Amino acid sequence: MKHLLLLSCLWITTLLANAQNPSESLTIENKSFKSKSGTVVEAQVGSLMVPENRANPDSENISIHFIQLKSINPTSQVPLVYLEGGPGQSCTWQADDPFYLERWLPFLKVSDVILLDQRGTGAGTQRVLYITPKDVPADIFANQKVREEYLATMSQAALAEFEQRKVDLRGYTTLENAQDIDNLRQALSYEQVSLLGFSYGTHLGLAYMKYFGQHVKNAVLIGVEGLNHTFKLPSTFVAQFQKIALLAQADPKVNKEVPDLIDLYDRIIKRLEEKPVKLKVASPLTGESMPINIGSFGLNLILLSDISDASDIPVFPRLLFSIDQGDYDILQWFVQKRVGDLYGVQGMNATMDPASGASSDRLKRIEKETVDSPFRDVLSAMMQNDWPSPDLGEEFRAPFSSNIRTLLMSGTLDSNTPPYQAEEVRWGFSNSSHIIIDFAGHEQILAHPQAISTITQFLREEDVSDITLSYPALEFIPVKGSPGELSHPSIQNDYQHVTEKNED
Repeated sequence: MKHLLLLSCLWITTLLANAQNPSESLTIENKSFKSKSGTVVEAQVGSLMVPENRANPDSENISIHFIQLKSINPTSQVPLVYLEGGPGQSCTWQADDPFYLERWLPFLKVSDVILLDQRGTGAGTQRVLYITPKDVPADIFANQKVREEYLATMSQAALAEFEQRKVDLRGYTTLENAQDIDNLRQALSYEQVSLLGFSYGTHLGLAYMKYFGQHVKNAVLIGVEGLNHTFKLPSTFVAQFQKIALLAQADPKVNKEVPDLIDLYDRIIKRLEEKPVKLKVASPLTGESMPINIGSFGLNLILLSDISDASDIPVFPRLLFSIDQGDYDILQWFVQKRVGDLYGVQGMNATMDPASGASSDRLKRIEKETVDSPFRDVLSAMMQNDWPSPDLGEEFRAPFSSNIRTLLMSGTLDSNTPPYQAEEVRWGFSNSSHIIIDFAGHEQILAHPQAISTITQFLREEDVSDITLSYPALEFIPVKGSPGELSHPSIQNDYQHVTEKNED
């Protein structure tokens, strides 16, 4: 083990040392964008050429895209670098979207904002993206083995295509992403930057703070994924489902028909194990109707995919109740929402997560908790990953201490990046605040009406430690009849169902 740790430390040191004098090139052009309110924002649109794998002297060069939105503050702070979630998501598109650009206007009163795409993402960057030309098998949501065989076949096709493109997947790690941030900082001639990370962006931000902390003035981490949090604990998802069940039990619009959500779930799971439901959804490739069968595995996959989203949680009791009644319209909507995820491989995403990995102790805990989890079939499938990926090692995942001024934000309904993860990270931070937003899911933290004003206060170096934020108590959509004042796209009249009727 000591030998492996030494090799890991040497590998990281070599990567960072070899990157001290990168041969990247910077291109910039001026452009203006217009927000929803009609505000014109001046910007610089640019790209930075960096090595695909800095540990390989013969590496290809790849382009990293960014947009620097210019501040309207004549005495602005150091620029704020936004790090999107994922991994595998870009964010430069937000400048072109009037709605999203509007959200950045308060930040521009403080400083420039740099929207930075992760390597391998963004418009025109298809180098590590593979899209399958065939529709998925009908049993992909009904049979775990079918899903695994399909994904293995697609992965091999993606790897073969990446090899033809001469892609070096060893370069698609969080450390390489962090080095991209620093290369851009150097290219733009900034001594320091501030960071705003969401979800995976917090993982990337923490890596940058660990290895390049002297160049960070402030950090805002929203939905915190620490350096040893990439692989999730099964107990967190179980606790989340139990919490949802307790909230539903206390809601009079639900508890009469569904006194115990977990009992209802158990009954449906048993039925789907014996006989999957036959549905038809629209093919993401052709738009034509195609068959999809949903078993217990598929329902668990859907629940775990959205169990952290407070915009979907209110419809969960109605989803399970309708399945129990033989009505599969809501289930069909969720399947349609998720089936597109199975039509391609984002090589950056597939490589980066296993490269960050987990400590041996965390892996043992995950394995132990998986055995008794009601979601064990999905959790086992999520952990099975034969995708080639370097291991960043125990030194990368180890906790670290920092005196960087840091604001962490979490949501009480976020099981993807639960508040306790932020507290684990914060334990080593001597200059930090943690705001936990009641009834916020993963996607609702930054969307809170006071979240942006709180963050901009923090970036102006004001004290936000006594600020408390909360959403109203969670309300569930009635399990039958009209949804009333509440709504969800799965039960809206304007939802375009597939024209062919679902088979019983």
